[in-house]
Amino acid sequence: MTKPSTDNLGNQEQRPIMLLFMGKTDEHAITSFQHFYPCSVHIITSDKFQSKYEKLVKKWSDEYSFRGQVHAIDDLFMPSSVNSLFTAAFSAIDHEIKTHSSSDHNLEFPVLFGVTGGTMHMAVAGTYLSQIIGGAVFYVLRPPEGKEPIPARDIMMFPELSSIRTALQTLTPDIHFLMSKREGELDTMFEESNINDIHLSRLVEQGLVSITEGNWKVTDLGTASFDFVANSMVWNEFHHFLSSKAKSTSSDDMMHA
Repeated sequence: MTKPSTDNLGNQEQRPIMLLFMGKTDEHAITSFQHFYPCSVHIITSDKFQSKYEKLVKKWSDEYSFRGQVHAIDDLFMPSSVNSLFTAAFSAIDHEIKTHSSSDHNLEFPVLFGVTGGTMHMAVAGTYLSQIIGGAVFYVLRPPEGKEPIPARDIMMFPELSSIRTALQTLTPDIHFLMSKREGELDTMFEESNINDIHLSRLVEQGLVSITEGNWKVTDLGTASFDFVANSMVWNEFHHFLSSKAKSTSSDDMMHA
């Protein structure tokens, strides 16, 4: 099996912890494993599917090299289920801190919340938890009819609040630079944009940009966050203006060469 890429994360040395809210279907989980290459997977599900997922986690953990646990709740369709979902998620996080972190209070790995499976209120709970804990939410899209799943195509990231805040603090010309280039050399970034070491560190810390051996790349979370900020008529007009200006400058350079 080919090792999946971890370019999707801010720090490629850190494989993420994944909390998956799961129902009856399970195929989408494999797409997320191939896309994110997690170090740990915690499945939160109904006790109805506990036995099923305990067997699958054992199989998946061998195939995709992660440690896994199943957290089942017995009141999924009762008013108390929200508290049970929260308890299961916090139990998973507490386990990671106590057994796989050098800190007594903080996680040392990115946290991802998968909200593809399960019920609507499981998805809401996962999204809400991501804002409390500081993780990112993702959804696995159904592939086009008759097509095989493609991890690079079928994952949709939801920007988290802290990431959006950092994106909002990024100058509009720099958002244009990042989203038009998508990746490149750090030296070129410092020459052609207003991004300095301090802001770059913030972008990396929030998982919006990844850095590897002198090169940078906008992550999936970065794309979602910058797209969210940029999704306005005013920004789009400015983006087109900058693009037109860049093309015009390039043409002038060719004419006067």
